[in-house]
Amino acid sequence: MKSNKNLYGYFLRIILLAHLFFIGDFSMYGQDSLAVAEVSLSFSDEDDVKTIIATAVDASGVPIEELDLYFYVTRTFSELPIGDVFNTTDENGVVEIKFPKDLPGDTEGNVEIVVKIIESDLYNDFTLKVMKNWGIPTTILDQSEEKRSLWAAAANAPITLVLATSGMILVIWFIIGYIIFILYKISRIKVVSS
Repeated sequence: MKSNKNLYGYFLRIILLAHLFFIGDFSMYGQDSLAVAEVSLSFSDEDDVKTIIATAVDASGVPIEELDLYFYVTRTFSELPIGDVFNTTDENGVVEIKFPKDLPGDTEGNVEIVVKIIESDLYNDFTLKVMKNWGIPTTILDQSEEKRSLWAAAANAPITLVLATSGMILVIWFIIGYIIFILYKISRIKVVSS
């Protein structure tokens, strides 16, 4: 029985070494054999309608037809999709989307527009980022001028909320201390012999 365990151990080691040396050479890389697509952006701001125009061409400059492009605006924690769900290029390799009018930008109104080619069957993944002054400028409020409210920073939280949470924390610590005191008193009790 013991020799069978050793035999299995040697067999597993040989398979592991063969896997590391031979099979590792045949690994495949996702998009090495796909073509390269290039996307260029132009912008139009006519009649109070902001339009993003993307043109997709291959490496030889031929327009790419029926390529899905994904448009985003970079936000604080992720990218916000804009445009339709599927933005497909036409026969000239062009796709146009309308930019939202109510999108906030930074303090100067700048937004970062991102165009991506994702998981295409024919072309490598591609990302293009462009800054554009099409957002609504935001103002940063001074924390000292902000009134007390639930959504304010901790320094401007409502006094009743601060007192209530502090009171609950003190009561919980008092209960924990009382339990420890009672356990100490129990441990000091001596057994009375009869």
